[in-house]
Amino acid sequence: MLQRMYHRFGPLACILAVLSWPVLLYGAKGAFDSNTNNVLDWLPNSFDETTRLMWFVERFGSDEILVVSWPGCTLDDERLDRFAAALTKPVENDHGEPGPPLFRHVFTGRQTLAELQAPPLELSPRLARHRMRGWLLGPDGKTTCAVALVSTAGVYNRPAALQAVYRVASSCGLPREQLRIGGPTADSVAIDQASQQWMWELTLLAAFWGMLVAWACLRKPRLVAGVFFAASFAWSVSLAAVYFTGTNMDAVLLMMPGLVFVLGVSGAVHLTNYYRDGLRQHGPQQATAWAISRGWLPCTLACGTTSIGLGSLALSHIKPITKFGIFSALGVFVVMVTLLLLWPSVIQWWSSGDKASAHARSRRSTRPHTADTGWWHPAFVLATNGWPIVLFVTVLMLPVAGLGVWRLDSSTKLEDLLQEDSELIQSYTWLQDSIGPLVPVEVVLRFTPREAATSGDLVRRVQTVEQLRRRIDRLEHMGGTIAASTFVVPIPQGGGLRQVVQRTMIASQIKRDRDKLITLRYLYEESDAELWRISTRVQALAGVDYGQVLDRLHHEVDDFLDTQKQQQTVDVSAQISGAVPLIYMAQKQLLRDLVKSFLTAFALIALLMAAVLANPTGGLLSMIPNIFPAVVVFGAMGLAGTALDIGAMMTASAALGIAVDDTLHFLVWFRRGLRAKLTRREAIRYAYQHCASPMLQTTLICGLGLLVFALSPFTPIARFAWLMAFLLLLALVADLLLLPAILASPLGRFFVPAKAKREPVREASYAETT
Repeated sequence: MLQRMYHRFGPLACILAVLSWPVLLYGAKGAFDSNTNNVLDWLPNSFDETTRLMWFVERFGSDEILVVSWPGCTLDDERLDRFAAALTKPVENDHGEPGPPLFRHVFTGRQTLAELQAPPLELSPRLARHRMRGWLLGPDGKTTCAVALVSTAGVYNRPAALQAVYRVASSCGLPREQLRIGGPTADSVAIDQASQQWMWELTLLAAFWGMLVAWACLRKPRLVAGVFFAASFAWSVSLAAVYFTGTNMDAVLLMMPGLVFVLGVSGAVHLTNYYRDGLRQHGPQQATAWAISRGWLPCTLACGTTSIGLGSLALSHIKPITKFGIFSALGVFVVMVTLLLLWPSVIQWWSSGDKASAHARSRRSTRPHTADTGWWHPAFVLATNGWPIVLFVTVLMLPVAGLGVWRLDSSTKLEDLLQEDSELIQSYTWLQDSIGPLVPVEVVLRFTPREAATSGDLVRRVQTVEQLRRRIDRLEHMGGTIAASTFVVPIPQGGGLRQVVQRTMIASQIKRDRDKLITLRYLYEESDAELWRISTRVQALAGVDYGQVLDRLHHEVDDFLDTQKQQQTVDVSAQISGAVPLIYMAQKQLLRDLVKSFLTAFALIALLMAAVLANPTGGLLSMIPNIFPAVVVFGAMGLAGTALDIGAMMTASAALGIAVDDTLHFLVWFRRGLRAKLTRREAIRYAYQHCASPMLQTTLICGLGLLVFALSPFTPIARFAWLMAFLLLLALVADLLLLPAILASPLGRFFVPAKAKREPVREASYAETT
């Protein structure tokens, strides 16, 4: 019946798939073109850190900045003036019409120094330079920069904002290679470019490798074409789904299509091997139906466990990981449908001329063949004869690796996203050394009531802001701390008549300059309060622990507020927001999400295995070879002090789901051997005969197919590729040694079917006949 159905509807299914390909490829291109990234957008709006940042942005605007400098950029460099003036001009669109400006304001060292020394401030050169140090002036007192505040239009089109900087710099005689640029806008564009760089080439290389391994295994163009067709269709559908659901591609989601492709190749190779066995035993007329009848259960279960492993990542609160989990699980579902519907149609249509070997078909027996042949035989001997040693080594390794897992730390800093020799990291290094820190932290002081009752109250507010600004500026790893008080003349202390008159005059000046402070966005008026902003910066590189930095900042602010409360000078409260709290929260969330997604995947897959084996204990025992790779790899990372990044986090659950595939295939054939009245040792050998070669083939396809993405300049993609390849290799070792050792030990009784009825197996495996 199946054979007739595929023979009748197979050509139609293939034609429909081919006709749909232009639409799918259009969606795939649209998905790649929609790639956009901003690390600050990775946490959901429900998080306190995100809520506080949005609260800040609503009042003070986006805190996105671009810090631009170059070797030789000093206070004497007149090019800074031309650069700043040109950067705030409207940008013409494609029709030559002026569009909105991409930058709302530009500070430069030259301009700010002149303003601080001019009336009404008239600061001394020494004091003016001191106020600029760390955000506009370097430690040498000469090197300076331009700090461009990105407008709303620039935030929505960051590449255009960065290109405007290059274009304006070039008009000022500054070639691109001389520029040193940092800030959130530059970070976002650099991540976009690094994640997309070579992605098409690496995807084609992964496809080529998968097809090369498939050819080495199958040796028939039509069979390889069937594998490629099925995998390519799943790849295009998964990408088109991103575009047609209105979802933007991001640096993390870019890893999904390659993963879906190699999983599609892997599953198609499994079914093709079943098909080859069917050819030998039943001829071309029944081979396709026989392959589906024998392979649908393990392949469906394998896709199910892989979907669970990848889908568990959707529980993450990091938005790119959530999207990766959803669309990867969807892609694996497409792989399953393709394997069960499209692949048989392709094979039935294209391989109708295959001839079965009469000699092979004559090798039927009422009992499975269990000859001691095959490359896997040494592993079989070690696992079955030396199972006490294998299990003893495993018992020793897991606690040690578990200690390393307990010590795992995480990081989502810029240096963990881009390679050390990248243009942006080199710029950050130069800017931090020559100017100061770059990652913003915002402290907002809230004074109530809104209007100061007297001029003295207004002066005290400015004094309060300045006192806290100085305390923050002295904290380790912080610098470039500025506030409204930076643009106010020094306020004299004391109670003499002269000091009182001076403070009154300063209060009048602050009232006159109120609109300027609001324009600069260091002051905001609410209906019942005034908000005064203190902006500081933290080092982006040099291994700074953001958790410790934030703890010190919170302690300093709380201590200051307690002092103010005791003195009862002003009614003030504070709120801390900015990039650093958000990045630190993302780091902590990575570890939580790793544990949650892995435990969820483990629990669901263990339940599935228990249901398949009809034995809860057997289901749990079958998970040992599958958690072994993740525990060993992540334990080694913890012991070595290697931080967990966003790419590494995703590998644990993904590798768990993929690793179970081979476990399922091995157990299915092991139990089939038992039902055919083989001894447990013979059933293990029988499973090796049927599974060892396809397990090796699929590991080479998946592992090495993903490994090509290690060439990506985007570090999370490269690390994801390295770890996935290593995890899958360890999973293969675990399934070829640890799983058979468990089956050969007394624990193997939990895997024996309750009713091992005799089911004569008449086929010879392709491992025996090649």
